[in-house]
Amino acid sequence: MKIEINKKGKIEIELVCDVNKEEIEEEKKVIVKEIKKDAEIEGFRKGKVPEEIIERKFSDVIGERILRNFVSKAYFDTLKKENFIPVVEPELYDVEFTEEKLKFKIGIELKPEVKIKKYKGITVKKVEPKEIKEEDVENALKELEKRPEFASSIIDLEKRQMWKKRVREELEEREKNNAKMEEEKQIWNALFKNSEFPLPEKLVNKRASKYTEYQLRRLNLQGKTKEEIENYAREIFKIVKPYAEEEVKKYFILDKIAEIENIKIEDSEVNERIEFLSRSIGKPFEEVKKQLEENQEIENIKEEIRIDKAYKIVKENINYIEKIVIPGQEKKI
Repeated sequence: MKIEINKKGKIEIELVCDVNKEEIEEEKKVIVKEIKKDAEIEGFRKGKVPEEIIERKFSDVIGERILRNFVSKAYFDTLKKENFIPVVEPELYDVEFTEEKLKFKIGIELKPEVKIKKYKGITVKKVEPKEIKEEDVENALKELEKRPEFASSIIDLEKRQMWKKRVREELEEREKNNAKMEEEKQIWNALFKNSEFPLPEKLVNKRASKYTEYQLRRLNLQGKTKEEIENYAREIFKIVKPYAEEEVKKYFILDKIAEIENIKIEDSEVNERIEFLSRSIGKPFEEVKKQLEENQEIENIKEEIRIDKAYKIVKENINYIEKIVIPGQEKKI
């Protein structure tokens, strides 16, 4: 099989594959023998069906397997030989298949090479949570009073004090989270600024499509036409795509940091994550672990831990400051 590698973009390649008649015939013989072992056709014992009958009866199956086998061989042999790392499933197109030849193309989007200037010692302005005042608590209580299910419980003075305490705690927790989010935003702005790499468009679209499907499932689409649903999907896709782009950027930056830091994952760390999951869903540890292994999810858990550890390194090395002083605006004594 002849394989030509064409570069279609910074991280996109195309494999142009050409299989000759002799190779097709050799592969066909192997497949026919495999089918013959288990083929059951009236008038013949199992495994004794003549090969010419196998070829005639299972022509579609044989053709599909020939194509699949050569596509798989071209794809995986090229990845191994060239050390390519794909980020999405390959795309097969322009297939020409006759008795004389087989031609096809495979489109592959590759993992980008990330260049990162700095990820340790990032300067972040410390964000203090907004102070919760008495009027904030009272305003929140007034909103609760508008709801019938809360009105009776707030009228009682003792219960009102209990609700005030609870509302204050919730407001304070919300402001702590807001402050944390502001600091996180600064961290990522710095990492984005200090990193450079082409964004895998197909991977972004795949993730955006996943978010779109999730949002569509939450909508009441009963009675909607196919066209209306497709319009909803297009609008949602436009909205969620920037989030998908950001998530993909974050992953590849942290993946590069993990590579630089040579982060390794211990079995104990995986078990700890599974233990947390088992408590969350209320199922025994061994049952959850077995299910994850059967679904081949353990590697995904390892990758999640690896990425989390990379971000932890970034956060542990942040240069926090109370106030950013702009040159020329220093306080004069």
